[in-house]
Amino acid sequence: MNCWKTIRISRDYGTLRLIIYSGCTILFSFLFYYLVISSIIKTPKLIEISFHSILLSIILLVFSHKLLHLLPLWICGKKAILKIDRSYFFPLLTIKIKGPLSKSLYLATLFMPGLIITSASALASTMYPMYIAYISILTSIHFGLVFFDIVYISYILKAPKRCLVEKHSEGFNILLRKI
Repeated sequence: MNCWKTIRISRDYGTLRLIIYSGCTILFSFLFYYLVISSIIKTPKLIEISFHSILLSIILLVFSHKLLHLLPLWICGKKAILKIDRSYFFPLLTIKIKGPLSKSLYLATLFMPGLIITSASALASTMYPMYIAYISILTSIHFGLVFFDIVYISYILKAPKRCLVEKHSEGFNILLRKI
């Protein structure tokens, strides 16, 4: 196989710039989501939730986001594992995939968390309007996570149709089969 392109998002954009863009995505999506949803759905008096519950919800959100990336791989029978790296202040969740994946499967793994969690949060907003502020916070944090997926998607969509995508520690390689 030939490497068509190596993509290293952190090196191309810079880690700090990506974090700032993700933070802006969180802020603007909260403002937009909360304003739109609260104008559509009549909200009763908000119920207060403890800080620990919100913090636990954020941790579960990040964990479920990563697990939903693995769901299409497991459905297709590919081997992939979720690894927890505790060498940093915050534990980092990384996904280890054996071998390259097709372009369509890699795109499905990137789209899956955005579709499922956004749909679930929209449904939760309509079913539990008294928690709409907290659901909006969690959804906007999720949009901040999805920002990185969208950056990856933008690169993969530009790749040739029959390519393979191989993930590595700093980014991913787009591979073409030798003819």
